[in-house]
Amino acid sequence: MKGLGELSKVEHLTEGITVFSVGNRSEALYIINRGAVEVIHEDPRYSDRTVISYLSRGDVFGEIDVLTNQPRTNTIRTCEPVSLQVFQKKDFPELVRRVPSFFYYICQQLATRIVQMSDMAFIQSNCLELSGTLDNFDLVTIYQTILNSSQTGELTVFNEKKETIAVFFFSSGQPKNGQFYHLSGEEAFWQLFLHEKLPGTFSFSICDAPTKNLLQAAPIDRNPTDMLLTALQYRDEFKSYIHELPPSNAVIKRQKLNLDWSDPEFRDLQNVAETIWQTCYITPMTIEELFQRINFCELKLYKTINKLIGDGHFSIEYGDDEDFNVIS
Repeated sequence: MKGLGELSKVEHLTEGITVFSVGNRSEALYIINRGAVEVIHEDPRYSDRTVISYLSRGDVFGEIDVLTNQPRTNTIRTCEPVSLQVFQKKDFPELVRRVPSFFYYICQQLATRIVQMSDMAFIQSNCLELSGTLDNFDLVTIYQTILNSSQTGELTVFNEKKETIAVFFFSSGQPKNGQFYHLSGEEAFWQLFLHEKLPGTFSFSICDAPTKNLLQAAPIDRNPTDMLLTALQYRDEFKSYIHELPPSNAVIKRQKLNLDWSDPEFRDLQNVAETIWQTCYITPMTIEELFQRINFCELKLYKTINKLIGDGHFSIEYGDDEDFNVIS
């Protein structure tokens, strides 16, 4: 860690900043510490600019151009405030000497990208079905590939026991409705992306209409790109928030007669607070039980519970096992 710190620097950029453009000299590779960027294909012969994908926390970019000594082949632009770890090409020899495992990590990232690009090409070629393990594919790549393919069909996610945990229907590449366990619509979408890695497998199948499992699912009406960017923001926030979370077996009890939710900073969570308040009106319950009864993702649930506890609306009691368990 000391070597990496001494041989790199951190850059903090605001939204809308171009990190580098097509044709620029390749002098550094980047790792995203926080935030998200968009990868834009720019052909200097034309005016068209096509967003290929979005990258978020933990993703590496710029490494292929640097390692092949080629000019930049894409434009990278921030789509929200970001923090980047920057590794200059001139420092690579010293990095190899002091931190050889860093380049093993870069090789892993490149190998994973090659596998993803090879297999995802099936969707782009109008293949009827694509399936794989979530150990090799991240959900962001799967989602972006479906968007770019403009295919109509269903994405199904299975757990390690081959049980269905999520189903999302896409029309011409755009998500229209979905289910993640008991969550529906946009809340199911947020929960799907909240954790960086889900164990299990996935399958995308071409079909003209949602299956019967999705007939009662809430619709998704937002722009698909906005959906992804919001999901990545939620994931980032959840990562920084997770250390403050109480264990799922913690029991919450109401302490006040009336709910006072007047803090403007948390106005967007008022509906969540009112739902929790009514659900726990008479009977105290564990956070896990509460999660199963309301249609809000974990991040919103925990943020609201912590606020309610901090304001004295609820008290919290811990069970015998205080080890933290992720609810999902």
